[in-house]
Amino acid sequence: MAAEVEAAPGAPARAAVGPRTKGLRRRRRVTAPWSLPPLLSRPRQAAVDAAAPRRRCTHCAVEETPQWRLGPDGPRTLCNACGVRFKSGRLFPEYRPANSPTFSPLLHSNSHRRVMEMRRQSEEDASAASRVNAKALRAERAAARSAGKDKK
Repeated sequence: MAAEVEAAPGAPARAAVGPRTKGLRRRRRVTAPWSLPPLLSRPRQAAVDAAAPRRRCTHCAVEETPQWRLGPDGPRTLCNACGVRFKSGRLFPEYRPANSPTFSPLLHSNSHRRVMEMRRQSEEDASAASRVNAKALRAERAAARSAGKDKK
């Protein structure tokens, strides 16, 4: 079916090529009228949405997110940011997205490096406090022993 095109003398013969049709072959999407939502149900739907309790992230209490994700309490319990961190194993109590209503710069961070620094600092403070408590307990025991020896 390929027709030979006459070429100039001395030039090789080529097959005829039709016009490019890549853009012309796209099909138009037609929406059937029965698949469209009825126009009158929209106000009723808004009333139902307003009456229903809003979903809230169980970790950071955010109410709006592009996607609800799986969390420790089941599907669609974490916001997108917390869900991504939970899946990778980096969801700590000190982590909060910056737009969270419970975000406090002194207690939380949205940077993993900063969260790890905060955790390391709190562990050092806890170990220092336990050392002080252990020292006080030893002194108390020594005082009790010496008081017991004095009575004998």
